[in-house]
Amino acid sequence: MGKKSKKPSKQAPKPKAAPAVPPAEAVPQASAQIYSAHKTISVYQGTEDGVATFGVATYLRYAKADADRAEEPRHDLALPLAEADAHTALLSESAEGAISSVVASLSIDDRVELEWLQMRLPGAAFDSEPVRVCPKLARVTEAEEKALIEQWCQKVPAPGLVSGVPRPAPICAPCKPPKAPS
Repeated sequence: MGKKSKKPSKQAPKPKAAPAVPPAEAVPQASAQIYSAHKTISVYQGTEDGVATFGVATYLRYAKADADRAEEPRHDLALPLAEADAHTALLSESAEGAISSVVASLSIDDRVELEWLQMRLPGAAFDSEPVRVCPKLARVTEAEEKALIEQWCQKVPAPGLVSGVPRPAPICAPCKPPKAPS
């Protein structure tokens, strides 16, 4: 019988199998889940009983991350301030500039850049109701609003109320490609 060679094998090692991605139900409950993201120019309509109301003037961006749970673009947003401040404290390192203090500085009809995420918060049950978390609320001047629209989208007129059909939310057309570098 022949001797077995002690030389290392020239065969490539077998690749390790990629770890399987767990189904959404298996994601730890401490994880957050985003369903939709909204970036708008909105108009502050006032606060009553701790709920600030905004009318959406223009959508700058909209993303649907979960086709089954995502909310469609909206005409308005009612934002419970105590919840908004709690979400800010939960999801950021600093609650400085909490949503309620920004709202307190607004006047009726002020135009604002308003962003919100429709999401399930970390630690919430997988089948819990999603909440709206507001990562950005800032008053904008007319020039700032124009610059945001120029930066983010190409606005097109949306059809109005036709034969009792609700008008669509004021969402912009597909965004322009970025400007070529000069």
